[in-house]
Amino acid sequence: MYTTYRKSNMAVIKNGIMGGFKGTAGTVNGYNLMGQDVMRGTRGPRLKKATEKELANRARFGVSQAWLQPITDVVRIGFQWYKPKCHGFVGAKSFISKNALVEDDNGFHVDPALACISHGPLDPGFGEIVTLGEHSTIDFKWDYHVSAYNDRVIVVAYDIENRCAIYDTSLAQRTMKKATLHIGEGFEGKQFHVYIGFVSEDRKQRSISKYLGVITMPEVTLV
Repeated sequence: MYTTYRKSNMAVIKNGIMGGFKGTAGTVNGYNLMGQDVMRGTRGPRLKKATEKELANRARFGVSQAWLQPITDVVRIGFQWYKPKCHGFVGAKSFISKNALVEDDNGFHVDPALACISHGPLDPGFGEIVTLGEHSTIDFKWDYHVSAYNDRVIVVAYDIENRCAIYDTSLAQRTMKKATLHIGEGFEGKQFHVYIGFVSEDRKQRSISKYLGVITMPEVTLV
């Protein structure tokens, strides 16, 4: 005869009996999310089939997440505190799902012109211009308006077709009114969707970004 023992779980309470805990205790998981102690129940197997609405929501979030993957490092900064107690990538995914997804006969896809790489109350500026520079570069220019937080410019060049992004989250100070993003070799003939936004030096403030259109890198000329 064999006796089966249930595996015990352990959680750690950091601040006494009234504090939050980290780990698993029975059917409850405890963890810290953005400085807040959180508890949630352990998920069991689902017995009901997903509804059409649930499947559609999964599809929307899946497309949004896939689109954001190449610029994960950017939106972690650009969408920080987009929602209270929400990490930047999660906030960006929520924004894209609600504002930039379109549906056609082939399903959902992201409209690049409706997407953002940053979002916040910082002054978004004006007069942004993007042009193709020399030696595989993209030049950005903007009019200096206000810079209460010693802002820096965030730029993204996103080759959506090949899921490749070139970016810089601290390329130049806003007061410089211009910056150059080096694309590098190997992207001849590729199309890049270009975005610009601003973030304060201390990363506590950010502006809503702007979509500046498409830049096509020149083809290699054979002599």
